Amino acid sequence: MYISDLSVKNRVSVFVLAIMIVIFGLISYLKLPRESEPDVKIPYVFVSTNYRGVAPSDIETSITTKIEEKLKGVKNVKKIKSKSSEGSSLIVVEFVTGTNIDDAVKWVKDKVDTAKRELPSDLEDDPAVFEVNISEMPILVLAVSGNMGLRELKEISRNIKDDIEAIPGVLEVELAGGREREIHVEVDPDQLAGKGIPFTSLYTSISSENQNVSGGNISMGDGRYQVRVPGEFKNIEEFKNLIVTVINGSPVYLNDIASISDSYKDITSSSSFNFKNSVNLYVKKRVGENIIHIVDETLAMLDKQQLPQGVKITKIMDRSKEVRMMVDDLENNIYTGLVLVIIVLMFSMGFRNAVLVSISIPLSMLLSFIALRAMGITLNMVTLFSLILALGMLVDNAIVIIENIYRFMSQGVPRIRAAMLATGEVAMPVVMSTLTTVVAFLPLLFWPGIMGEFMFYLPTTLITTLVSCLFVALIINPVFGSVFMKVKRHASGGDSTNAEEFLNAGEKPIQNYGFIISTYGYILRLSLNARFAVLATSILALVLCFCLWLYRTGIERPVEFFPSMNPTTCYVNIEPPEGTDMNTLQEIAAEVEKRIVSFDNVPEKFRNEKGKPPAITELQKKEFEKFKKEQGIENEKNISDLLTIRHVYTKLTSLTGGGVGGFEQNAPNHIGIQFHDFEGRVEPTSDTMDRLRARLSGIAGVNLLLAEGQHGPPTGPPINIEISGDNFAVLGMIAEKVKEVLKTVPHVKDIEDDYVKGTPNFEFVVDRKKAGLYGLTVGSIGSVIKTAINGWKVSTYREGNDSYDIVIKMKNAYRQDIDFFKKLFIPTMQYGLVPLADLITVNYTGGFGSINRINNQRVVTVKAKVDTNKIPGAVARAIVEKVLKRYELPAGYSVKFTGENQEQDEAQSFLSEAFAIALGLIFFVLVMQFNSVSHTLIIMTSVLLSLGGVFLGLGISNIPFGIIMTGIGVISLAGVVVNNAIVLLDYTNQLIERGYELTDAVVFAGQTRFRPVLLTAVTTILGLIPMITGISYDFKRMKLLTSSESTFWWYSMAVVVAYGLAFATFLTLVVVPVIYHLIEDGKSRIKKLFS
Repeated sequence: MYISDLSVKNRVSVFVLAIMIVIFGLISYLKLPRESEPDVKIPYVFVSTNYRGVAPSDIETSITTKIEEKLKGVKNVKKIKSKSSEGSSLIVVEFVTGTNIDDAVKWVKDKVDTAKRELPSDLEDDPAVFEVNISEMPILVLAVSGNMGLRELKEISRNIKDDIEAIPGVLEVELAGGREREIHVEVDPDQLAGKGIPFTSLYTSISSENQNVSGGNISMGDGRYQVRVPGEFKNIEEFKNLIVTVINGSPVYLNDIASISDSYKDITSSSSFNFKNSVNLYVKKRVGENIIHIVDETLAMLDKQQLPQGVKITKIMDRSKEVRMMVDDLENNIYTGLVLVIIVLMFSMGFRNAVLVSISIPLSMLLSFIALRAMGITLNMVTLFSLILALGMLVDNAIVIIENIYRFMSQGVPRIRAAMLATGEVAMPVVMSTLTTVVAFLPLLFWPGIMGEFMFYLPTTLITTLVSCLFVALIINPVFGSVFMKVKRHASGGDSTNAEEFLNAGEKPIQNYGFIISTYGYILRLSLNARFAVLATSILALVLCFCLWLYRTGIERPVEFFPSMNPTTCYVNIEPPEGTDMNTLQEIAAEVEKRIVSFDNVPEKFRNEKGKPPAITELQKKEFEKFKKEQGIENEKNISDLLTIRHVYTKLTSLTGGGVGGFEQNAPNHIGIQFHDFEGRVEPTSDTMDRLRARLSGIAGVNLLLAEGQHGPPTGPPINIEISGDNFAVLGMIAEKVKEVLKTVPHVKDIEDDYVKGTPNFEFVVDRKKAGLYGLTVGSIGSVIKTAINGWKVSTYREGNDSYDIVIKMKNAYRQDIDFFKKLFIPTMQYGLVPLADLITVNYTGGFGSINRINNQRVVTVKAKVDTNKIPGAVARAIVEKVLKRYELPAGYSVKFTGENQEQDEAQSFLSEAFAIALGLIFFVLVMQFNSVSHTLIIMTSVLLSLGGVFLGLGISNIPFGIIMTGIGVISLAGVVVNNAIVLLDYTNQLIERGYELTDAVVFAGQTRFRPVLLTAVTTILGLIPMITGISYDFKRMKLLTSSESTFWWYSMAVVVAYGLAFATFLTLVVVPVIYHLIEDGKSRIKKLFS
């Protein structure tokens, strides 16, 4: 007894089960966490160490190499990268795929702890060890601006930060910009020299005086009292009156030798929003939390904030908006596809039957939501596309079962009996066809690397949904069919109600199928009489489809790694020379901002003859006026290109360059550009970026790189060349040569390298012998010099609940004079004060801005992007490799291509293996069902036939073969196209077992299964139509949408599956029966020959 028989006999229980699926499915869907991209666990651990004021070469030798040596012993390490720059060391440890990231962090921490004893003793903080998670990138960026000073804005922003961090699900809020209060004690070295006061004695004077001391407890009488000695300064005046020393009976006050000021910390970060100073807040969420809920709660909290007059909070970037749009777009695609499927089913099966079939879609999806939530899967771009891909498949099993029940009832079998017999007849083909689709996706679960982590959600969601679909088809659909299905008896002639007429609407097309099916039977018989001609025509069709793709696309753009998309954001990464101060950096950023907002950025097609603003809509005019009013811009030439650009915001830090992890799409110093929403743009944002790229060229003294916001998993640049060797200067010269080569390759752009020329160095060389005679060391002398230049925190000033650093350093005028050290003295135990000038000589030297290493070897990396709309990245790389082979490298130096090139090769290798494994698993499942290798091979020909449709779709759409998207599409297609052949051949075998002659069995089976085969293919294709055309219906706002940003990402995969299935289905209905007939006829002839 089939389980479907049991369900039909227990119909009430099944109805209750369906209601429970609806209730718990809706709850699960509403509670599924939303995020734009999957939560990817990156197998990288970072080790960051700060050592302020130290040159890169010294950072390399004193910190980076010491830690790297210890990390060699960590297991599962794939690669170690590092960057030593002025004042900081950053090491990135890449682990092999599958390594538990928590274990990896622990292993690295243990090794770093063992290295601490070899690191400089005056490090401000211990090395920090941490991991990186894509989902911990900012989800919301806010700008706090107004008519106040930056210090006040920073205080307001800090309070807002605390409020946001109290919201459940928020990980942290990062502040950028503003000024922080700090008490400065700026010492006059002339006064120190004149009075013979050592610089170091001031540390002790301030720290020992500015403190509260506990004196313990005393008992007096019956009481117990605490004893305190209060000494913390209550105001700045008390600082000034601090007695530092006494000379000849006269006190020397701190105010006599230093100026004390309530000032600011040195600027380490600067931010602006639409060209006005601001403090920006970067909100990050915890892993697995719902981005939409967090942003909604944050914005609701901000609406209740009571801000000072003139201060406002502006939302710069909101990733939840992308998620909402993506979810809305994909939901609309699902609803639109569902409506299209119901319409087709209604006209082919009747309204009542269409409803019975279509009910499997929401039930299967709701059941899958329950399972996905239980597995901890989030609702993201990959999950939602997987649901769309599965949409049309969800009715495949239901169509076969409902259509068969209808056929049995048409023959007079009672409803209950018909439901059990019809389901039993097709149960095994239905199970096997689902199993072939599931095993096709199974290898994708084992995709290694970050790409596999990202795409893991696709096979997981599809397998879950298909298994849910099978459950609904075998358990729920037969019950619904046995209760609600009716076959109208036209001969009875009785009256019918309006409701019955409505429910039976659409049965006329069913009854008129006879002509179509008889025509198909006629064509099939002709094909069986010309079997070799049919096979030759099929092969020719495959070749022509491939040639069409070659002619349209394949020759010029054969492959692509990921589909190119128009970005929603882009960044102008600013890479100034090493050592550039913040004031200079702000001047550079201001010049870049001017060029971004130049009216020259308005597309030519939107200007009139005089070059004035274009004729635009009233809404856009209001936007122009609003922008001018907010920014106080009167000159027309300074109007921002609001036709495309929405916001411009700047983030500057004291850091230079980028990281070494490979994930940074924006450098520490960058200007972010937020584009208008998709429907509000007047041109592709890539065109706007091309104009910006031209406008930003030619700014002297700084390297500017325009980078687009990244979609999908993090990957390296299309061209990434690692040059390794010992001498960093030689590496820089080779990098220049490689960049010259890249400039000669067409359509290669944004060429850069990470070789940073350092600022000039002053080396304070200590006379070790003389210093040793005085009992001094290089460390003690260096500490005095470092404190004099950079300052040193000696104590803390408290005011209310807040505390501020007290920093002592030389006066600014002296810190800009290299001879300042001549006026400093250092105390000794036996010889009193010794002039530093007697112990030090100064040498002027050059240096490197930063030193990068990979696997303990110095490396300079040259990167470039490729305009993939004009030349494939693989072709550009091949040209570069060919040209570079002519260049003879010095001995001991090598060049290696990595980045996207390496990732593409790895992805291509895996997907090829996955395709082969999927075919093997499908083959095994089919052999299990048919117990025949020949029948299995016949069914597998449908996979070959589908490749013709793949290249037909790629050729018509003029898109290259995508390593990722097309590759996954082909694997998906392999599991789908065999289903129709399974249903066709299974019934043919049943007919032959019942005694049908071969030709009659083939033709009758084809005619009987024609409708379910055609409908399953058509419904799957219709489910993808909104993705392919970009046309869907917005059921919330009740309007037709003609374009959708989120569909571009999955377009090529949808094209591959839809065209491949359509092509394979039409050929399967003819070619598979012809091959079956040819083989079975050949078998019978051979039997007759040998008998």
